[in-house]
Amino acid sequence: MKCFFVLNKLVNCGGVERTLTDKANYLSENGHDVTFVTYEQGQHPNAFVLNSSVKRVDLNCRRFTLYNLPRYKHIIEFVRMKCRFRKKWNELVDSQKPDIVVVTTYSQEFMHELMSVNKKTCIVVESHTAFTHDMNSDLFFKRIQIASLLRDIKKCSLLIALTEGDASCWRAFVKNVKTVPNPVTFYPESIGNIKKEFGRIICVGRLHEQKRYDRLINAFSLIAGKYPDWHIDIFGSGGLKDQLDLKIKEMNLCDQIIIHNPSNEIMQEYLRSQFFILCSDYEGLPLVVLEAMACGLAVVSTDCPFGPSEIVKDGKTGLLASLSVEDLSSKIEWMICHEDERLEMGRLSRKESEFFRKENVMKLWVNAYSSVLK
Repeated sequence: MKCFFVLNKLVNCGGVERTLTDKANYLSENGHDVTFVTYEQGQHPNAFVLNSSVKRVDLNCRRFTLYNLPRYKHIIEFVRMKCRFRKKWNELVDSQKPDIVVVTTYSQEFMHELMSVNKKTCIVVESHTAFTHDMNSDLFFKRIQIASLLRDIKKCSLLIALTEGDASCWRAFVKNVKTVPNPVTFYPESIGNIKKEFGRIICVGRLHEQKRYDRLINAFSLIAGKYPDWHIDIFGSGGLKDQLDLKIKEMNLCDQIIIHNPSNEIMQEYLRSQFFILCSDYEGLPLVVLEAMACGLAVVSTDCPFGPSEIVKDGKTGLLASLSVEDLSSKIEWMICHEDERLEMGRLSRKESEFFRKENVMKLWVNAYSSVLK
């Protein structure tokens, strides 16, 4: 199978970048011809290592370079960029003739151009987030953009959603929809060789509005005084760092909530922690939750659409909270106070996460990709 993976860039240390890299590497290791195509990468290095057998192409159509232009000039230059993108993209596909092209819903600005290839090439669209967030808006012009995007995505050979909840939304618009989860990136064979730090809670993820760390700070502030020996370590980077640091300072939580840069040894950070928190407004299938479970951690998560409820068994492998600050706070406090139950939840979490190991899940992805060729 000759396969193209397409993403704007492989620079960010995010779940989509990690899982697409894993899939490209797995396919290349198993005899498939894989090319990874970006269009906003420039000379920046990849966040994750691609196998030497995976070919790399960058189309150099970087829309972010237009953002400082006056609006009328931005529109004109973007139309020109879309024309250049289409020309480069079709030349690449016509010369390489891939069997399938894998794109994600994150490539919205060039989805029409990506779908313009000859009908002999099968296009697979992957949804890595929640339909209810990405495909809904109260803004008139945004609704027009969404309608146009849905018309383009309808042309795909297959749409793959990470959760059944997301898939059920897409089935109203796309004929061929499958549900395939992402694999857990690493699964430590042993979790007892690193000592846990008493009172340590861990969060991992981009410092982005979606992740709602402000909700976490507010929730922990309600109980922090009662548990001075407990603290939260957040690992992530993003544009909200200064804002979140200021909020932590204003709430006098500098000793109990600390934001760290992303870690290259994140598995060790999980293993040193007591439990994991996810506080997002929406998710696809959150890779960080799977990683935490693989490391034997109980999970406290907001019950946001769609991923957490399809991974975390409420009351067995963790606790699901509503999107309210008060409920999230009460679930965190329960986890702090119930050590025996927390440890048992962690044991069951690790057992549940075995299904998501690479050797199990990658076969499902290969079968899904291959299905469009039949």
